[in-house]
Amino acid sequence: MTAWRLAGLLSLLMCCSAGATAQELRRATVWDLKIGQPIAAQPSAGEFRGFACGSDGGPPRRPLKGWSDYKLCPPEASGLYEVYFEYDDEYEYIARARDLPRDVARWAGTTEAGVPVIVSALFASDGILKGIRMITDARPEHRDETTDADLKTRKQAYQLGGFLASRFGIDASRDCTALPAANGESSVGELFIKRSCQRSDATADRKITLRVNYFRRPGESGVNPQMPTELTSGQFESSARLEILSLD
Repeated sequence: MTAWRLAGLLSLLMCCSAGATAQELRRATVWDLKIGQPIAAQPSAGEFRGFACGSDGGPPRRPLKGWSDYKLCPPEASGLYEVYFEYDDEYEYIARARDLPRDVARWAGTTEAGVPVIVSALFASDGILKGIRMITDARPEHRDETTDADLKTRKQAYQLGGFLASRFGIDASRDCTALPAANGESSVGELFIKRSCQRSDATADRKITLRVNYFRRPGESGVNPQMPTELTSGQFESSARLEILSLD
């Protein structure tokens, strides 16, 4: 961060209340990407950080300088090139420096509705953005610097699915299928969610796919089988996965 930009942000934060600042400040997100448009039409690489080759929702691979390096990544089976990126962290940095916990929560990490996410852009070989991908991210739970950011936990990650379904007009009865439990899968308490949704929007030239999971995988349990009075921690799958692709 340059000194002049830091000074400008500090000045803005000093002149405004925390609530007003949260409304006036804005950073670029995955929703600013323009599906169907070339790299030149996308937000500049300077509005994001952490560019790398993607791994289908997994951790970043080869570091990149920006969108234009997409061909340094191996193509997926679909032929698309996945570019992982992260949201800019300048506002979070300033909020921490000024001890503004509400703003830290607003700007911390790459999040959607308070849920940590992994986002990526999917480019065709000619540099046209064909889609975007968003998958809930469990990594922040294991980082000390995010414990004070009031982010939602991995156990709550599946709840992002409802938020995304509402955002994109997905109707559960019309667009979604409840998938059966595979061998060894079980509910978490009384909840078993394994839902696959798909909606095509010809007007916007988009195919929207949403997958939401909340269940225990084979071998996972809520209690220690060697000591039934001892509860286990983290033994469940809780996730939401969104892909928006151009229909062509």
